[in-house]
Amino acid sequence: MIMQTQAARSGPLRTILMSTGALLLVVAVVLSPKQAFDASIQGLDIWWKLIFPSMLPFLMLSQMLHAFGFTAALGVLFEPLMKTCFRLPGQAGLVFAFGMIGGFPAGADMTARLAEEGKLTDRQAAALASFAHFANPMVIVLVIGAVFLQQPAAGYFLLLVHWFSAWITAILLSRLTPMATSQEASSPQTTPPQHSHKGPIGSKNRTASQTAPSSLHPPRNLLRRMLNAAREAHLLDGRSFGKLLGDTVSQAVQTLMMTGGYIIVFAVLIRLLGLFLTPGSPVAMWPAFLEMHLGVYHLSKSHLDQVMLIALTAAVLGWGGLCSHLQVFAALKSISMTKGNLFRFAAARVLHGLIAFGASLLLWTPFARYLPGVQATFHPYANADGADWFQGYSLFRHYADGPYTLWHAVPAALVIWSVLLFAMAVLSGLLLWINRRVSP
Repeated sequence: MIMQTQAARSGPLRTILMSTGALLLVVAVVLSPKQAFDASIQGLDIWWKLIFPSMLPFLMLSQMLHAFGFTAALGVLFEPLMKTCFRLPGQAGLVFAFGMIGGFPAGADMTARLAEEGKLTDRQAAALASFAHFANPMVIVLVIGAVFLQQPAAGYFLLLVHWFSAWITAILLSRLTPMATSQEASSPQTTPPQHSHKGPIGSKNRTASQTAPSSLHPPRNLLRRMLNAAREAHLLDGRSFGKLLGDTVSQAVQTLMMTGGYIIVFAVLIRLLGLFLTPGSPVAMWPAFLEMHLGVYHLSKSHLDQVMLIALTAAVLGWGGLCSHLQVFAALKSISMTKGNLFRFAAARVLHGLIAFGASLLLWTPFARYLPGVQATFHPYANADGADWFQGYSLFRHYADGPYTLWHAVPAALVIWSVLLFAMAVLSGLLLWINRRVSP
């Protein structure tokens, strides 16, 4: 119904432009079938070897933790941090953490789930999706740093700059743009919860969750409040473990299939744009604007000085690419993306890229000077024979045959995620203590 409404609101000019663009793309594919086929294989390899293994565990984990009430419990814990820094409900804290570790569109997927349950307004959901738009850290460290740039320390540097600039962007935009109208702010939770999983929830569970004593008289004890929130959320979900596991797998794979389709289409589009529209332009121009992974790869092959290369790479990671933006919009299909929400998302991506660019220009030189390991080549990832890492079916051969793969990095990513949650909890407690001391 939402898609039909959006289509009805599309003007005739937009319809003509979209249909003409699709027709031209088909003509370009017919004129250059080999180029289109090679580009589609390239996009398929990126999705299957990079995106799928790095996102699948976190998409499944986020859905299972949400169903068991973990999101609601952490919402109580993170409420001071989220309200003070970002003017968002406490449950947005877990979305931030999953976005930082899972990458896009994991944050948007979890945001849509909260919005469907009535825990976020449309404006809050759009803001949270723009704030929690992070590149996958395993891709930044293992692929971009170690393989593309052949400097492992550069991957860690880019990751820290990426996270730091994203938080600064979120804090700035939460102050400069309104989070909710007065009507939404007064009753953001009045909408009846909508459940993203299929199948009805029993009336017994619904009644138990709505009449729980904690909802009428919330206890002051933090641990008890967290346990009560988790219990209510789990009762409201009402699914058995078997059904939950099946729904989790199917929804995660469906999200990843959507992501793969976008990446393949944009890989073909980038190749054809460079071939027909701007044949003499820099090879990294279209990839940097349209698809992050291809953009960073082509930047790593350019003849730029090291400082500018790192800064531009950080900017591309902050921007994310138009492909990732459309993935987020697809994940937020149940949310009304007004012009204001679209503008906020675009402003967040541009500001994130600019802050990351400036921070890299300022910090890379002292970072490289005081850490001698920055210039070293990480030999297990290096492509010794100089073959093009992004060509044909052997795209991921050197990386996958090495001693480390993305799957080997999943336990380390889970440890980092736990550390992030702990740090956010400490910061939230510190803000709560400060607020209590300052308030009369």
